[in-house]
Amino acid sequence: LNSPWDLVLEGMTLYVAMAGVHQIWRIDLPVGFARALAGSGRENIVDGPTETAALAQPSGICNLGGNLYFADSEVSAIRGIDMASERVFTVIGEGLFSFGDVDGTHPKAKLQHPLGVAAWNRSLLVADTYNHKIKLVDPGGRSVRSLYGTGSPGASTPEGKVAFFEPGGLSVAADDLYVADTNNHRVVRINLNSGKWQEIVFDGLSAPSSLESAS
Repeated sequence: LNSPWDLVLEGMTLYVAMAGVHQIWRIDLPVGFARALAGSGRENIVDGPTETAALAQPSGICNLGGNLYFADSEVSAIRGIDMASERVFTVIGEGLFSFGDVDGTHPKAKLQHPLGVAAWNRSLLVADTYNHKIKLVDPGGRSVRSLYGTGSPGASTPEGKVAFFEPGGLSVAADDLYVADTNNHRVVRINLNSGKWQEIVFDGLSAPSSLESAS
């Protein structure tokens, strides 16, 4: 493998976002056989049949409605694989030099180096990492809107709203979103219905002492 960044399980098949070779791989667990599913290995944003499509450092990955969706980080894109037709398509994103922080519909909408993606209801939650935000993507309407975060590094606002510093991984359990807030060195839980949030506290953990570090 080459820099696998995320994975999702579908039945007995494990799909892997293989950032290092700009591909999505599949591992058939009963037989332990691994192969490339999508991506020619060339870094770019090119849609089409899985074997000829070009990806650019796919990172987060999830499944929704019979499709695989992934954050294609280097082209600041959210892209998908239609598993029935075995074709790659783009939801949001245009190329290596097309990025920003713009809500709206494609091609106006812009992300900047998204890393995490998770399915919730019929939408995708995206860790828009370099914009320090969590955004909601409607794959059918090809639209994006900001949900949480100020657009600048931080942990919270004076009003008590959540802020982030380069959020990376996302996971959804029921209506709770868990965010790996990477540069704040914390995990945040957000209820997607109420918007209430809190840091996850790990009881019993403490920083090592200087003596323990030296040894």
